[in-house]
Amino acid sequence: MLASLRFQITIALLLLVLALVFALGVYDSNSFWSVFIVIAIAAIAAAAFGFMVTISIVRPLSRLTTAMRNVAAGDLAERLAPLPVGEVTESASTFNRMAQSIQDLVAAASQERNRLVAAINSSTDAVLAVDSESHITFANVAAERLFVRTQNGLVGQPFVWIIPNDEVLQALKLSRDDGRRTTLIIEHHSQQSLQVIATPIVAGGDWVALVVFHDLTEIRRTEQIRRDFVANVSHELRTPLASIKSVIETLQEGALEEKEIARDFLRRAEGEVDRLVQLVEELLELSRIESGEVPLVKKPVNIEAVITAAVDRLKPQAERQAIDLSVDLASNLPPITGDAERLERVVINLVHNALKFTPTGGAIRIKAFAAGNSLTVSVEDTGAGIDPSDLPRIFERFYKADRSRGGGGTGLGLAVVKHTIEAHGGEIGVQSQLGAGSTFTFSILSRHKKSLPSDHFFFSILHSLNVP
Repeated sequence: MLASLRFQITIALLLLVLALVFALGVYDSNSFWSVFIVIAIAAIAAAAFGFMVTISIVRPLSRLTTAMRNVAAGDLAERLAPLPVGEVTESASTFNRMAQSIQDLVAAASQERNRLVAAINSSTDAVLAVDSESHITFANVAAERLFVRTQNGLVGQPFVWIIPNDEVLQALKLSRDDGRRTTLIIEHHSQQSLQVIATPIVAGGDWVALVVFHDLTEIRRTEQIRRDFVANVSHELRTPLASIKSVIETLQEGALEEKEIARDFLRRAEGEVDRLVQLVEELLELSRIESGEVPLVKKPVNIEAVITAAVDRLKPQAERQAIDLSVDLASNLPPITGDAERLERVVINLVHNALKFTPTGGAIRIKAFAAGNSLTVSVEDTGAGIDPSDLPRIFERFYKADRSRGGGGTGLGLAVVKHTIEAHGGEIGVQSQLGAGSTFTFSILSRHKKSLPSDHFFFSILHSLNVP
């Protein structure tokens, strides 16, 4: 276009000169050379004028055109250098201001988008945006984790391929087509409870609906634990109270007159009262440990003395049940810092638990050894073992495996053990196999070195099981 402009200016100048020649009567058949000279001079003048026009107008316009093309192609940093004074200079300045405004607007929009994406990605809820055809146009990081796919593997895919759930698809349809907000709860892969919220998006471009997945699994689990807690407390209270009431009614009906029978019933009532007292004490103990109301009296502890004291208390019971209770302590055990009395209760609870579920003629073995920077204690029995489905909940309050329903106890012992060990900065775990017994293992850091308990915890369990 600019080359055409230069050509048109040159032709216009030549025609102007010819017109002047004819007007002045210079042209006739006898003055050809005179006309030729005039035309040559006019051509040179036109060329010179055209060159001046190119320098002052055409070339700046060419640079302006190139700059505009660069901006249109996405190079928002393109700017024009200062030009000579004139209309073109004003155009260049206007272009620079326009390019700067566009760059600022794009930068602001990009910043806002980045903030929005960062906010959505920081959410623990999975978020999917869909278009009018129900194809996914956006997926946050939580969605990648939930659906086990990368963002590239989610974006562009039909929504139904990701969540083939009729209720969710209907909620999305209502949101997309009718602008209705819908909330529902679904089971995902039979393991997760998800609250699904489908919301319409107004003026969102190709985002017409937003689907949010909120994981309710832990909340449901907590609710189940609460319900189990209430049910178990009721059960544990009802049984001894019913027994005590039965004793009182029997005594009132005449058994009080027969001293031997009365004494037997009173012994039973006393046993039930002791069970209630134990239940209340363990509940209070657990509550205090969890809340930190009763701080641990931490002092240097000799774990050998703690284990020996616990074994001495339970040795008579083991002998009555014809169970071999043995101790295997490594030499030069490192000292630990802790509450000796509460650690003794931990060992007593673990051994007592093993005694309840180990048959006559069985064996219980207590081991203590150093593993890395930790001191590890394990209680191994040859009892009935624990079903794999019960293992994840074995340390919950009042949780009892089916095998233990007839074994007595409050169901709080292992919960107290777990919280006591954690209050000491340690960890506890269990390995078990049905029919082959169980091994409870806890580890606490020794006094001499600092390290994470988890660094040696699983090694400690393997050591306690004699795994090389």
